[in-house]
Amino acid sequence: MIDARTIEDLELEKVKAAILPYCRSEKGRNLCSHIRPYRNLAALSTELRQTDEYIRHAGGAFPSAEFSTADNDIKLLSLEGSSLPIDALMRIYEIASRSNAIIAHILRYEDFFTHLKKKISDIKPCPEICRSIDEVIDSDGTVKDSASATLQGIRRTISSIRGSIDSVFRSDMARYRNEGFLDEIGETVIDHRRVLAVSAMYRRRVPGMFMGTSKTGSIVYIEPESTSRLSGALADALAEEKKEIYRILTALCTTIRPYTLFLAKSQKLLTEIDLLQAKARYAEEIGACLPKISRTLKMNLIEAYHPILLLTNRQQGRETFPQNIVLTPSRRIIAISGPNAGGKSITLKTVGLLQLMLQCGLPVPVNPESTMCLFNTIITDIGDNQSIENHLSTYSYRLKKMADFLSVCDEKTLFLIDEFGTGSDPDLGGALAEVFLEEFYRRGAYGVLTTHYTNIKLLAEKLPEAINASMLFDEKTLMPLYRLFVGQAGSSFTFEVARMNGISQSLIDRARSRVEHDKIVLERTIASLQKEKSSIVEKSRSLSSAQKKAESHATALEKQSEKISSKLESYQVLYDRNVKEVQIGRKVSSLAESYFYKKTSKKDLTAALIKIVEMENARRGEKLAAAIKEKERQKAIEDEKQRERLIARERKRMAEEARREEQERARIEAQMQKEIEPIREQKAIEEAEMAAAAARPVLNMPLGVGDRVRLSGGFAVGVIDRIEKGRATVDYGWFTTQVAVEELDLVERVKRDKK
Repeated sequence: MIDARTIEDLELEKVKAAILPYCRSEKGRNLCSHIRPYRNLAALSTELRQTDEYIRHAGGAFPSAEFSTADNDIKLLSLEGSSLPIDALMRIYEIASRSNAIIAHILRYEDFFTHLKKKISDIKPCPEICRSIDEVIDSDGTVKDSASATLQGIRRTISSIRGSIDSVFRSDMARYRNEGFLDEIGETVIDHRRVLAVSAMYRRRVPGMFMGTSKTGSIVYIEPESTSRLSGALADALAEEKKEIYRILTALCTTIRPYTLFLAKSQKLLTEIDLLQAKARYAEEIGACLPKISRTLKMNLIEAYHPILLLTNRQQGRETFPQNIVLTPSRRIIAISGPNAGGKSITLKTVGLLQLMLQCGLPVPVNPESTMCLFNTIITDIGDNQSIENHLSTYSYRLKKMADFLSVCDEKTLFLIDEFGTGSDPDLGGALAEVFLEEFYRRGAYGVLTTHYTNIKLLAEKLPEAINASMLFDEKTLMPLYRLFVGQAGSSFTFEVARMNGISQSLIDRARSRVEHDKIVLERTIASLQKEKSSIVEKSRSLSSAQKKAESHATALEKQSEKISSKLESYQVLYDRNVKEVQIGRKVSSLAESYFYKKTSKKDLTAALIKIVEMENARRGEKLAAAIKEKERQKAIEDEKQRERLIARERKRMAEEARREEQERARIEAQMQKEIEPIREQKAIEEAEMAAAAARPVLNMPLGVGDRVRLSGGFAVGVIDRIEKGRATVDYGWFTTQVAVEELDLVERVKRDKK
């Protein structure tokens, strides 16, 4: 059981909000917002391993799962005799093609995607949908001429008519221009028809259909009589085209209707893959991975980061310190102590959030050698828990939480409690907290708690399967080092911190005199041990620095050795080349001597020389082929690196574009609010005026022309224009109506001259 309060305390919603922008589809974002801890451990294990497979093997080659939601389109397609518009068919095409690509990719590399393959266990590739739509619709969303012979004929007719219209129109325009009837612009288009721009004075000289005038009235737009008949024929042909296209799309829908179940499954697959890809991108951003999953209750977090803090610090240019935390059956409870602002709470939250993320099927930012397990129950008590709505104080609320904890706590529970025991009298509250801790321990629960109470620290020392821990501080400045040290309780450094913050020594001494002697001695001892630890850590850091310098020196020597080896290899190549040239020279010299002394024929000499040249060229050919092969290999490596750089650059560009769109949306919303506010104020004034008018007393006096009146029981006020035969014509400004005089109430009588 992981309740909503635990999810809120550990800030899972912030993690989901960070994943959300990586989703490419509306349904993917909706699925992301519903991420919750798994209750079925088998399903959780499958989800974790599918995510891990994608992170490790997908790379940039995995097909995109971006798509447009088509729930309504698929529902309409399933109805017999229905016809979908082109944009709906394009959405269906996108879903089918992307789904087919993903299925084919997983099947092609099924040895790498053994768990991811389960997502396509009930769905098979279906190329028929894409093939059928491709036969009818172009990639730009236009029905192809080849979709039917009838459509092809209609479009030929349309093309012919348009050609005729164009030819006749050009002829008429040239004739009327020569006669001086046209304005300078010559022509324009109105209602998709080409019309002549005729000077108004020559309107009657140009026969045709009048289509309008310019704003000044100096130009009259006329469709020539010669093209009007053709325009009518064109309109008829376009209507026939529209009818034929509807018939073709209806037939296409009939063809793909049997595959509606495949489309529904494909949309579900794309939604899940979209979320999977979003989780992988988020994992890449925070350096997350899938740790080893232990069947037993064992947790070993190595270099664990709090993901929210990690991203926040990265944006602000600050360092984030990882933690190493171990929980095992022999050390299942850790009590962390030390001064405030040292990192106790964030360490506790790191354990809780990473465990919660894992049980939601999300990778976690730890070293891959880390080990984690699964808990049936995670319970938390973190932060200010004062319950205003239930009229509970902080301590009362915490006691209620303890009661709830005890009702569910068992050996498969992980509890996380911040500032354990605070909120009441230190002695009495500490004693009660001690009892609670003993009960959690007795039930075999695992947990991390933070405390300032000395009795809790002592109890953690006594319990065999519990251990103290502290956050390290610098021994001189008492500044936090944000590193967890397990095995020793930490001092709160109460008096030391007070002195550093300007409290006078006399006040500190007075406070010290009021504390029990044993408690001061214990606190001093803890503080002393804490300082010794800090000193040891500092020495360890110095040794580590020295080791790094030695490793750096060794690396430099290794590089120097590589340079020397490279030079030796170059010298060896030069030596081998010289030796080869000497050998060739000796062979040529031997042939020259043979030709000179033994009188070898020119034919034999030429044959021998050619043989030497051919042998040398053969060696050079082999060497050239090897060099070309090596260059091709290096080029392939460089091409892959370039592709990865382009992918990274495109990701960065898309993230920047999304950020700019969000800023523009916020600016537009602010501008809209600014423009709407005066309208709201004016509407409020008008409503107030109408209410005031409605509240005025009704004057039961004879009505006359010019009087301001309203309908009985109404609010709108109008003015009487005339009264005839007991019916009054009332003008409300934006409309006029007639109503019986007895249905009107007088609001204000107009002043009339006395006669």
